[in-house]
Amino acid sequence: MSLTRSLLGMAFASADLLLEVDADGRILLALGAAPDGADPESIKGASLADMMAPASRAEVLEAMARRSPGRDTVPVKVRWGAAKVRDAELKLFGLPELAPRLSCALTYRGKPAAMPKPETGAPPPPLADGQGLMQQVRAAMEGLTVQQRSALSFTFVDLPGVDAHKAGPEGEALMDALSQLLQSASWNGASAARLSDERYALLGQPPRIDELNGDLERLMERHGADVTPKTVSAPVPHTPDPLPTLRALRMALDGFLRKGVDGEPQMTFATALMRTMKDGERLRTIIAERAFDLHYQPIVDLGTGAVHHFEALTRFTEGASPAGAIRMAEELAMVTDLDKAVADKAVRKLNSPGFGLIRIAVNVSAASLASDDYVDRLLAMTGDRPDLRKRLMVEVTETAALNDLAAADRRLARLREAGIQVCIDDFGAGSASFDYLRSLSVDIVKIDGGFVTTLADGGKDNTVVRHLVELCNALGIATIGEMVETEPVAEALRELGVNYAQGYLYGRPEKEPRMRVSKPAARRIGVTEGWG
Repeated sequence: MSLTRSLLGMAFASADLLLEVDADGRILLALGAAPDGADPESIKGASLADMMAPASRAEVLEAMARRSPGRDTVPVKVRWGAAKVRDAELKLFGLPELAPRLSCALTYRGKPAAMPKPETGAPPPPLADGQGLMQQVRAAMEGLTVQQRSALSFTFVDLPGVDAHKAGPEGEALMDALSQLLQSASWNGASAARLSDERYALLGQPPRIDELNGDLERLMERHGADVTPKTVSAPVPHTPDPLPTLRALRMALDGFLRKGVDGEPQMTFATALMRTMKDGERLRTIIAERAFDLHYQPIVDLGTGAVHHFEALTRFTEGASPAGAIRMAEELAMVTDLDKAVADKAVRKLNSPGFGLIRIAVNVSAASLASDDYVDRLLAMTGDRPDLRKRLMVEVTETAALNDLAAADRRLARLREAGIQVCIDDFGAGSASFDYLRSLSVDIVKIDGGFVTTLADGGKDNTVVRHLVELCNALGIATIGEMVETEPVAEALRELGVNYAQGYLYGRPEKEPRMRVSKPAARRIGVTEGWG
């Protein structure tokens, strides 16, 4: 008897079905007893994970994703047809010489049983919201190989008119059945989400997704709902590094949910995702090549009218607000690189001939203060000219809250010790403002324009600003009022004791800093100046 036959006999002595799967989890070889008693050849080419009941699918995918040499044993439930399931034990074994293939052994435990059904009155599996769906995407992107991720797709389900059928006991039964169907069709039994009253989405893979539209039609007909389902799938990009793709997915989905679209929303999402990824790469190149401009807006001394310093504002396209590009830099984890690039260009301006007296403020995001890298870079680029540091200021923005205020304060303290001043930007615009003031050692507070623009009318904002100025005076902190557009507002700031002012009354942002300001300037129309 050959050694091969002996080894095969020993393998069957400890397992019912022997399998070999490729890097995508597709079955290449099957020997033994298929779960439904059919010829094992019939399951070749199928996905191993799709042989499992929804509750076991995620564990199998995760076990295959590890692909480390050695044995991995997973208790599973094998399913076949639409209503049968059987407990089993799946053993995966990776031999280095066979990589990336995996050898698998499936041993059945117990007798076949009917697919369990929810108990009467039991709540259906809850549907996530858009954020919950993204958490499922993260788990899939980070836990699976590139090949396994390539089989996944976003499937968007549009059910026009289903909202009219939700009322009453029949409506509740319909929505419960819909929730169960969508969850059972998702890749791990828990990756479906409700995006709006008539729009749903799930993360799934063939062949279950291919059957979904027909299943939805039968469900609607069974419950007497005059609804024609529309399902469209958008593939999950299978890039080697999942994190940039995850961020692009989150940003595209967020925009999709916030804005909404007409026509075919599913196709619009797929297009938006690809556009987000392309725009992200274009922005990364712009930042790396410093292919953006800085415009400088004056901040004046309210007592003398003289220019005190300039704020450096980023401009990617002439005449357009930078808010979209900056938000993308934050969402796609490029904002620290942008902060460094802005500081680099501002320091070069300070070093330029003829600009030996100007002072410039640059913005720094919360992400840049989460590590020492930004501070190290800023100190390094001014190391050969320490006198420049006295002409430089950083404005801490509140677009994303600082998670560790104590650590951020230590980093800002290094800048202040080197002579670089620190300002809290847009004070009052976010919930973290007073936490910043209490926890960070700063030199200046910039009062958000939402409080400033109404000062000439009197009212509660005057009281808020008055008390803020008194507090800052007690702490030895100077104050700036932003979005100053009229002389009555400027006068109100003077009466309240505010030190400096910034706004169109004194000048628009310009490519070159101008030490003399002319007023009055035209009121702003449709453009928001500043970091956010």
